[in-house]
Amino acid sequence: MIFGRATGWLLVILAIIMASAEAVMALGIGTYNGLATADVWTLLVGQSPSFDGNTSAPEVLAAAGAVVMQMPAWAVFGSIGVFLAHVCRKRPHRRRIFSSTRSY
Repeated sequence: MIFGRATGWLLVILAIIMASAEAVMALGIGTYNGLATADVWTLLVGQSPSFDGNTSAPEVLAAAGAVVMQMPAWAVFGSIGVFLAHVCRKRPHRRRIFSSTRSY
């Protein structure tokens, strides 16, 4: 749980840094296209993702993957980070009203 929470917060911080860098570049002189998720995927994995019809994935998943890869990288990293931080959060223990460990 602590690894998931730390990874989630790391992704959120990375998304904030990427979003602020894109804002600075967009305000600069010249044109700036932004950093797509496919570009980050290519930098990390070494090859560009392919979502053609020859894979074993259904067409809906292939279309969704193509849409996600065209989104800004900070949006994808931020949403995955928030999801991980939420799922792996600390939860208080619930008290049971009727415990099966009691003996009467």
